[in-house]
Amino acid sequence: MSFDYSWILVALSLGGNIFVIKKNVIGQWLWAIANIGWVTHNVMIGSSSQAFLFAVYFALSVWGIIDWSRPRAVNA
Repeated sequence: MSFDYSWILVALSLGGNIFVIKKNVIGQWLWAIANIGWVTHNVMIGSSSQAFLFAVYFALSVWGIIDWSRPRAVNA
């Protein structure tokens, strides 16, 4: 019996969603990690369209990490 790592990717993806709802950059990091895993998984199963989708999601999560990590001006 082989280990089905896709459930770990599901947990990372959903965990990322929870942190993003709370406006915490950790969610973007979890998404980035999960998206790399999903790209790999989809390439391995031959689903190129899904692999492309998750590669785009990865790029968006990197953008989110950069944007959410910038210091914000405080409104006075």
